[in-house]
Amino acid sequence: MSVQPVLPIAVLLLILSALATVTIYATGKSRIATKEKIFTVIRLSLIYVLAFIVGLRPVLKDDKYEFSTKNLDVLFVIDTTISMWAQDYDGSDPRIDGAIKDAKYIADELIGSNFALVTFDDQAHVISPYTQDITYVESLIDTLAPPDSSYAMGSDMSLPYKDMESLLVSSSKKENRKAIVVFISDGEITNGNELTSYEPLKQYVDAGVVLGYGTRDGGQMRASGYGWIIDESTGEKALSMIDEDNLKGIADDLGLIYNNMNNGRAQLESTVQYIKDSSKTVEDQVNGVEKYKDIYYIFAAMLAVLLLAEACIIVRRGRL
Repeated sequence: MSVQPVLPIAVLLLILSALATVTIYATGKSRIATKEKIFTVIRLSLIYVLAFIVGLRPVLKDDKYEFSTKNLDVLFVIDTTISMWAQDYDGSDPRIDGAIKDAKYIADELIGSNFALVTFDDQAHVISPYTQDITYVESLIDTLAPPDSSYAMGSDMSLPYKDMESLLVSSSKKENRKAIVVFISDGEITNGNELTSYEPLKQYVDAGVVLGYGTRDGGQMRASGYGWIIDESTGEKALSMIDEDNLKGIADDLGLIYNNMNNGRAQLESTVQYIKDSSKTVEDQVNGVEKYKDIYYIFAAMLAVLLLAEACIIVRRGRL
């Protein structure tokens, strides 16, 4: 047990001493019987001591922290190539706006899980390994930024494979964990490379979803700084179009459902609910996280009883 005094202990002791001195002096000067004087001093001393203890604010320290988690390792893989800023989501908004909203929706629904974030543009990046800090992961998702259009080298859907493999393998080594993959992209490949098969990763994936953004009509993309990205072959504004064949191929390889997010969130909500229903809540305990439990209220309750009794005595006798 330790204390967290509401005032410096020296001040509390000074107040206690002053009250005790005044009480003893006043009682000694009174004309009541000696037995009553002693009884009065004892009663008031108990009140002062209890008030002093309440002022000390005693607490119990516990360095064991219990918490509940889900047995899910959720891996977000988000396409951050320039095409994800094409403006054909929900009318004329950038695709990435929808991707961010949906990723955060999934994270909020699966709170208590471990989350990891991989992005890919000209190369793949492990933005965050698995962590339970959902606020941190969502802040990373919120701040996703497009690559400089002057240096963009085209889209390649195979880039995140190695980072996905590394994170999924690490997850598979944990006991009683389920690996969830959320793959977010428009499916475009513009650098001429063939799509790598993701089927070897299927053995590590328990559930998840592939989310597709964009339209077949395509959306225009703003250039870094000013204006629009131009298709050099036509001299017109470049258009980025969703490639659902690639997205469906990745979904099939990983054994996941594909959702075209132009059709709304209903199917995604159903998938997330399935994941939640199939997950387990794990109770865990760790050391080293100090927390304090107040116990001053026990002494405060005793003090209240004594004060009430003292008030009854004063009313009955008309004095202390």
